[in-house]
Amino acid sequence: MKVFTLLALTLALSSTTALAAGDHSGMDHDSMDMKNMAGMDHSKMNHGDMDHSKMDHGAMMSAVGMPAPAEQATQTIQVSLSDDMKLKFEPSLNLKQGDIVRFVIINNGQIPHEFSIGSIDEQKKHRDMMRSMPNMEHSDGSTISLKAGEKGEITWHFMGQPFVEVACNIPGHAEAGMKMNFVLAAK
Repeated sequence: MKVFTLLALTLALSSTTALAAGDHSGMDHDSMDMKNMAGMDHSKMNHGDMDHSKMDHGAMMSAVGMPAPAEQATQTIQVSLSDDMKLKFEPSLNLKQGDIVRFVIINNGQIPHEFSIGSIDEQKKHRDMMRSMPNMEHSDGSTISLKAGEKGEITWHFMGQPFVEVACNIPGHAEAGMKMNFVLAAK
């Protein structure tokens, strides 16, 4: 009887581990109860050190496009972030569907800012998330967080919905004017 109990316990534990290591791509994360995670401090997480090699990057595509390798860029735009809650582009934005743009972003201010690309709805959801986790920092392909004086880059392939918003979603910044909406011209 002891052998049978030990065998049953071993099988139960090994099947739990096997299930936990399985493919979770079909999970509906939107229906998960996030209240239990509200107390977690994500600001200390270093997302750059995480293994993203098994992620389905096609599923991460925004409604307005997706990150692209810098060497594929067809143009480069300099972006200045400032404490007067302005986004300044040089040259001015004149983008069309299919463009692959390398954004070189510098925070010329004295406080942190971020540069984020997405649809209007995605940016609203991002702002809501940032209000619940105000110290969150990003470097995920569509958003980059920059401390005062820091410089960074995002290369973006514009495709999909033509209504795009770029914004700093740190609480209060977009609301103070640090965002810009534009429409991609047809190809």
